[in-house]
Amino acid sequence: MANYTRLEGIPMYVWIREDLRREIRDGIYKRGEKLPSEQELAIKYRVSRMTVRQSIAELIDEGLLFRRHGVGTFVAIPHLERDHTRLTNFFDAEGGEGSATRASLLAMKVLPAGQKIARALDIAKGDSVIEVKTLRYADDVPITVHDAYIPHKLFSNLQKEHLETQNLWSFFERNGFRVKRAIQKIEARQATKDIANMMKIKEGSPILYKERTVYSENGTPVEFTYCYNRGDIYSLTVALER
Repeated sequence: MANYTRLEGIPMYVWIREDLRREIRDGIYKRGEKLPSEQELAIKYRVSRMTVRQSIAELIDEGLLFRRHGVGTFVAIPHLERDHTRLTNFFDAEGGEGSATRASLLAMKVLPAGQKIARALDIAKGDSVIEVKTLRYADDVPITVHDAYIPHKLFSNLQKEHLETQNLWSFFERNGFRVKRAIQKIEARQATKDIANMMKIKEGSPILYKERTVYSENGTPVEFTYCYNRGDIYSLTVALER
């Protein structure tokens, strides 16, 4: 530790606060990771627990840390902010504090459309659709399960290789269907056991659930999606006017 006691005029809690901030910035304490206890930090900095508690409280107020009652203090994971005043996809949006986004493919298969999916895509029930299910990350933290269904008759040439080099909307555009608009429903839900396991959260945790149908410029529905977003990380913005 730096010799803070030789620096006069600056309260110790301020130096401890800034040292913790530096260690978080430098990755010594990673996002989502538990901090040492107040007692351990007090020993490290050779101060009272009250001084450490004040430093931590200010970082909690800033949103850099958060406390779980009876568990400890953790480094906060910045929210992935989505601007719903315009149509974007996950990879167009920049996460909180510049979070790096990526996705892993969970499933890709052709199956018959059920009634709800068929209605959304304006096809007959039983027509073939391509399911593309991905787990999406912000700074390597799983944040979204994205389960998309695409009309097979329009995009039968979709291959796994396409998904590794471009997002779906880019693929649609390359095939003559430029995405223009979407209709979506958003509601609060609780994570099922399967969703919780994929996103490494507790079953019953808050989920921001979305259903969305995406249309091309000529009005053709090109994608219907079930989307499950972590409620503790994911946030959205909507412009309202009167």
